[in-house]
Amino acid sequence: MKLRTRLILTSVAVTSVSTFLIGSVAISSSHKSQIELLDKSLTLVASSIHPDSTSALAEGLYAVQQSDVTLTLVYYSADGTATVLNESKLKKVPSPGEKELKNSYFRAQTHTGAESYRFRSVNLTQGEYLVVAGSLGAINDQYRNDRIRLFFLILLFLLFAILATWTFIQRDIRQIEVLIDSAAEISEGNTEIEIEANQGNSEVDQLSNALNRMVVALRRTAEVEEAASNRMQDFLGDASHELRTPLTVVKGYVELLSSKDLDDEATRKRAFSRVTSEILRMEYLINDLLFLAEFGLIPEVYKDNIDLSDLLAAHVADFKLMNPQRDIEIEIEPNLFLEGSKPHLERLFANIFGNINRHTPPEASVRVAMRKVGDGLELCVEDGGQGLPDSAYVNGVQSFQRFDKSRSRENGGSGLGMSIIFAIVNEHKGKAILGKSALGGLRIHVFFDNLKL
Repeated sequence: MKLRTRLILTSVAVTSVSTFLIGSVAISSSHKSQIELLDKSLTLVASSIHPDSTSALAEGLYAVQQSDVTLTLVYYSADGTATVLNESKLKKVPSPGEKELKNSYFRAQTHTGAESYRFRSVNLTQGEYLVVAGSLGAINDQYRNDRIRLFFLILLFLLFAILATWTFIQRDIRQIEVLIDSAAEISEGNTEIEIEANQGNSEVDQLSNALNRMVVALRRTAEVEEAASNRMQDFLGDASHELRTPLTVVKGYVELLSSKDLDDEATRKRAFSRVTSEILRMEYLINDLLFLAEFGLIPEVYKDNIDLSDLLAAHVADFKLMNPQRDIEIEIEPNLFLEGSKPHLERLFANIFGNINRHTPPEASVRVAMRKVGDGLELCVEDGGQGLPDSAYVNGVQSFQRFDKSRSRENGGSGLGMSIIFAIVNEHKGKAILGKSALGGLRIHVFFDNLKL
């Protein structure tokens, strides 16, 4: 059963039951109050008659005439003869049974039959008695008419309930139908679907807006996955080429070395040197790939408290020793401790300074600074080289991304140094930002907020 049908049936049921209950209570209360009013008049007339008085009939007639309700007064003689003492609206003379007659001495009774009426009796002397009665015809007709009116009123309210429910839910039902169609398209893989955002605050509007946000998130996820897949395909192509090239060189030199015609010692040494360098290139690439892959597979297990100031100072000292011709500016605040993996942080510094060694001129200036900032620390390394493409400063670095595909061939690196740097920083809950240095080259800005005091 559709939601629209269920809502309309629910509205109809609630309206019917509530209208019937309220109307029934009102009609019953009105009917009861009219009978009570008649009983009050009957009791008033009966109480005004003194049975022992010789003027009992006169007292009864006077009380009936003064009553606000039209009543009939009947005198029954000792032999059972009935005499109507006033103008009566009853079609038949009241003739209650013996049991009804006795009960009516104390309270009003109802006589049912072809003609219904309420009555009270007054027992006179010597077997005589008076009966004062009031017709229930008008009261019963009013009760019956009220029930008929209630029936038509219920029908009217049902029609109103159906129209009102239809009017109020039509917008939401249409929106739900749109959401159903949209969800079906999404399940079929269509993330380009557009769902109009609603400004209302109903649950359907909130659902529509939530589904719209979900579609946007799915679209972004799909775009990210597609971009990641494209980067991975590019990287796999580059990596296979990087591995195929040294393998081809190694294969050629192995064939040359295995040749019996190769007698020149210098040529043989040069061939061995080339084979060794190409093997090292493959080793660098494979090690970097494995290092990057472990961040997605191995959970964080290192919780060392590392003196990052001493660790950075040691790497800067090594870098300075290997680059005596460079102008190196150093500003490292002492006793800065960080919780993390010491081997990975050593790899971080090694990659930073290794990239400077490989990709900047030997005389390019370098600036290294690390200091405490609030509850964290800030590391900034700048160089005077040629920097990175402008897109790197805007988009940042993604896993397995290589900025310059020719670098690994020129200097023996894998081309994945930046990806490794960012992976290590992310592992330690830090943030790395690439920018242009005031020295003219690249600036690597790293922030860590888990400083240990």
